[in-house]
Amino acid sequence: MSGPTFDLLIRGGRVVTGRLDERLDVGVDGGRVAALLRPGVPASARKVVDAAGLMVLPGGIDTHTHVAWPYGDRVTRDGFAGATRAAALGGTTTLVDFVPPNAPGQRLADACEERIRAIDEAAVIEVGLHPILNRSDEETLGDIGAVIGRGLTSFKMYTTYEENRVDDGDVWRLTREIARHGGLPGFHAENHELLTAAEHELAAGGRTDVRDFPDSRPALAEAAAIGTVTLIAGTVGTPVYIFHVSGAAALAAIDRARTSGVTVHAETCTHYLTFDDTVFARPDGWKFVITPPIRGAADRDRLWAAVAGGGVTSVGSDHCAYPLAEKSARPDDHRLTPPGAAGVQSRTPVLWHETVNVRGLAPSLFAQVSAERAARALGMYPRKGTIAVGSDADLLLLDPDAAWTGADLDPASGDTFDLYADHAGRGRARHVFVRGQAVVEDGRLTDGPAPGGFLPRARVGEPCPAQS
Repeated sequence: MSGPTFDLLIRGGRVVTGRLDERLDVGVDGGRVAALLRPGVPASARKVVDAAGLMVLPGGIDTHTHVAWPYGDRVTRDGFAGATRAAALGGTTTLVDFVPPNAPGQRLADACEERIRAIDEAAVIEVGLHPILNRSDEETLGDIGAVIGRGLTSFKMYTTYEENRVDDGDVWRLTREIARHGGLPGFHAENHELLTAAEHELAAGGRTDVRDFPDSRPALAEAAAIGTVTLIAGTVGTPVYIFHVSGAAALAAIDRARTSGVTVHAETCTHYLTFDDTVFARPDGWKFVITPPIRGAADRDRLWAAVAGGGVTSVGSDHCAYPLAEKSARPDDHRLTPPGAAGVQSRTPVLWHETVNVRGLAPSLFAQVSAERAARALGMYPRKGTIAVGSDADLLLLDPDAAWTGADLDPASGDTFDLYADHAGRGRARHVFVRGQAVVEDGRLTDGPAPGGFLPRARVGEPCPAQS
């Protein structure tokens, strides 16, 4: 056969990105997309994959996971080996996880290197990192430039949780230093004082049941904190990333900031797009204790409008795999229920089903919110988030007709639970490639060499460089 020869040739699929929806063949060489060919153009390869009937999509980017996460004196069950395999099974090829707050006496830079080593030892897909900052002492401020230079270019600060929260002065100091080095400040944005007042008021009235959980973290607290951190970011002159936006009040606060000229990247999560606050009345309502809370149906609809209109930048899972026994131990008191749930494996199939099958939106929009917008915001584009000549061959071959149930999405990352046990849908990963290497074939993990590891990312406004 005449024509070019590739390492990998994906034939007969429907290639869909945020800007492309066309039947094309994809040639891969050296881990990167080498050609997009019209059907019938002669070509050969060492490996040919028949993608007839499949969607060929950019590999998913999950912007928000907590793998092997410390809580109290314990750590969640999964490590990077299990979590990245679960992610791959779902169709995700890149995670952006967190560097846990560095312990007293440990430098920020050292905590980052420790996390990078854990990733490089175990991950089968690529993993970037958001370091968490919980203080603004001179040592921490002094490490920020070096950490950004290492490729950890986005950060997270908590405005609540007593043990790790930063006050407005910390936010101002840290945001200035991050911006000075071309990094992106990000926030878990809930006003601590408003949360404290709401919780005390509910507790005084004996309202501590899981059904009362949404009232303990009112939307006002989220909107107020977003208003504060975006005002500071705008004054400093930097873009800002808001994690896990839960509903209409938060989006309104973001819209106000954008109107004033602040660039705000808004992340929401799969559970906010799928459920509403009626879940807290279910017998298993404890599963849905997540912060900020899942809100009402009108909030969910407002989030979908923002997804379709471009107001939502990315969709993460907020994966945090607490053991089932601990998560379910105290349904009578939401204050004793650890907030979080597994979701790294279910994110892509649930998001596809809800976007395309339930909401009737275009596959190209799915490609945008599952990969492209995140890659642009978080310093991975054009290396990640698209299918274009020169981009990494991170590819999801999805069967749009493959039915699944919640049982099919059981977390592969450890002894935990998933929110979607009683769900069913269509659209599931058939094959998944990371830099041209198969990590999932016919819905099963491969046993070949793992192409994963730590992913350095670019500074704000810079393209992500190719990695040798």
